[in-house]
Parts: sequence; C-alpha cells; structure tokens
Amino acid sequence: MRSALSALRAEVLERGALVNYLICLATTTTEGMLQVLYAPYLDAAGYALPVIGVLTSTLSVMRLVSRVPAGTGYRAERARRQIVLGLIALSATTAAFAFGGMPFLVIPVSLAHGFAFGSVGTVNLAATIDATGGKRAGAIMAWYTAALSTGYAAGSFLGGALADAYGLPVALFVAGLVPFLGILAAIALPRIEAAPHPVERGGGLGGLLRAGARIDQRVWLAFAIVLYVNLLADSVDGFFSLYGLAIGLPLAASGALRGLKSASATFIRFGSIVLFRFVDHTSINFWAVLVMGVAAFLIPFAGANVALLAVVFVASGLCRGILRVTSTATVAEMRAEGKDVGLASGIYNAGLDIGAIVGPAVGGVVASAVGIPAMYQIVAVGSLAMYFAVALSTAPGRASLQLRRRAVRSVPTR
Repeated sequence: MRSALSALRAEVLERGALVNYLICLATTTTEGMLQVLYAPYLDAAGYALPVIGVLTSTLSVMRLVSRVPAGTGYRAERARRQIVLGLIALSATTAAFAFGGMPFLVIPVSLAHGFAFGSVGTVNLAATIDATGGKRAGAIMAWYTAALSTGYAAGSFLGGALADAYGLPVALFVAGLVPFLGILAAIALPRIEAAPHPVERGGGLGGLLRAGARIDQRVWLAFAIVLYVNLLADSVDGFFSLYGLAIGLPLAASGALRGLKSASATFIRFGSIVLFRFVDHTSINFWAVLVMGVAAFLIPFAGANVALLAVVFVASGLCRGILRVTSTATVAEMRAEGKDVGLASGIYNAGLDIGAIVGPAVGGVVASAVGIPAMYQIVAVGSLAMYFAVALSTAPGRASLQLRRRAVRSVPTR
C-alpha cells in the first residue's frame, strides 16, 4: 500500500507535472464552457445556422493551423513564458465575446481563440513531457489526458449553469477569467530541461519539412491513432441524436448514452495508471482500435434497445479513453531517449484536429448517400482500414499488434 501511494505521489507531483495538469484543467474548462455557449451566443446575435456552422468549424481549423508553428517554436527553457502568453490570449479572446456579436469582433476573435487554444495545448504537452523526462510515460499521460477530459466536463456543466442563471454575456466573461487559474499555476512551473538531442530544424519551410521527415515513426503512429479516434467518434456522435430520434429514442436517452461514453473514457484514463504497471501501453493499441471500430459497426444492430446501446457506448468510451493515453505516452516515451518533443507534440495534436474536422464532414456525406445506420458501418470499416494501413507500414505499428507484459515494473524515484 505504501509503495502504491509513493508511486502515485511521484506520478502526480514529480518535477512540476501537477502544474501542467492544472494548466490542462484551466485550458479545457475554458474551452468546455465556450463549446456550450458559442452557438447560443451566435444565435442570439442573429447569425443564421449555416454561418454558425462555419464559424464553429473555424475554431477547429485554427487549432489545426496553430499546431506545427507552436510545436516548432517550442523551447523547454521558455515554456513558462509561451504558456503564460498563450493563456493570456485565450482569456482575452474568450472574454471578448461578452462585449458584442458584430462580425468585426466575432470573426477575428474566433480565429485568434482557436489559434490560442491550439498553441497552449501543444506547448503544454511538450512541457509536461520535458518536465517528467518521458519517464513512466503511461501513468503520466494518464493523468494528463484525465485532466483534459475533466476540464471539458467541468466547463460544460459550469457554462450551461452560468448562462441559465446570469445570461450569456456573464457566462462568457467568467469563461474568460478561467485561464488566469492556469496562469497562476504556470508561474509556479519549475525550470524545464531541454532534450539532450533536439531536432535540428533549419530555417524556413524547407527546414521544417526536413525536420518532419526525420520525426520518429512512433509519432506518425500516434498521429494515426488520434486521427482514427476523433474521425470515428465525431462521425458517430455528431449524428447519433438524429439517429436516436429516427429509431424512437428520446433526446434524454441519447444524451445519457453520450454521457456514459464520456464517463467511461474519463474512468479508464485513471484506471490505466494501474493497468500500465502490468501491460506495455503500446500493446493495447491494436485491441482498443479494433474494439472501438467494432462498437461503431454494431450500433445499427442494437436497434432501440437502450441496454445494448449502453454496452456499445461504454465499450467505445473505454477504447477512446485508453487510446488517448497510449498515444500521448508513445510521444512522451521518446523524451526518455533524449529526443525533441516540440514538433512531435504539434504533429500529434494536429491528428486530433484533423479527425475532429474530417469526422463530421465524412459522416454527413456518407449518411446523405446511404443513411445514418449504413454510414456508421462504412466509416467504421474505412477508419479501421486507414489505421491498420499506417500501423502495418511501420515497425512500431507492427510491434503493437501483440499483447506484451511489462518487462520491468516502474520503481518510483525520489
């Protein structure tokens, strides 16, 4: 029991990782609040539904645009300053929505907000990896991704409650204050040591492309994992309420199923801390990817049976949660080998954004052609084919297609 508590303390507190978790929590709480408030805010300002859809998409697009520049510009020795400046920008671009809905404000602020959020997330992931030296990657990234999902959940509840009680402007202004909690945490961030052998990027676009070509294959595998996760999850979730109504499920049931899925994803992130003491985190990828695809494929077979749908959604949530942990741990473990993680963080996070952008679009196109039930099955099969094509083309991907025990259990250091 004492050794377990010592390990837990080391995983949470060692070398400032707790500070990075708090920054995650503040950042995604802000974003969770805005995700609830943004569409009603635009609707109240008189924007038409197509315009609301386009503006909402720009947030994801600007996150994607920010990833590689933020990762390329990341330096361990200036991580604190980069995080603080990013959080200030996130605060300003969130609170600004409280002061009106005119196009001259909404459009540039939306663009800047997406860029700020993507930049903070990219730099903070790299800083977390550098702060912990890439050690105990599975456990550290379990806490990191759990902080991310906890913030989104807390922001969703807080944003809706504040808007109902005090109105949209007040809720948006409060959301803009939340990043200051992250700034206070960032001020306490200890000095971070850079990787012994950073990537030599060179100048200009050519230098960036050469650096990308030299990125470890494990980064591209992690990119493929999160692209798969978000593409499949967002194409399923984005249309499930409509599908539920079509088969006779009330919106309350659809909401409850999605809530179960989110809760399962958060639960397994904490549970993986124990799991990774016995099983190599990379060996879980194959099974989690496969089960998540099969779960999406089986949705039409469950019909309107809520119990069966609950099993499918819980399985999907568990897989999504564990894959977020294993993929970030794949990037983090390279730091223990002395490799640079700035650009790797940008590439990894770009996979998340591309999946979130492409998933609903692909789902909509396919569903319009063959219907939502068939779309679930086509997207599931297509996503699995995409992932395994990438995995089988790389040595790390092929190595992940077998279940392995940990060769040596982690021993916490003091």
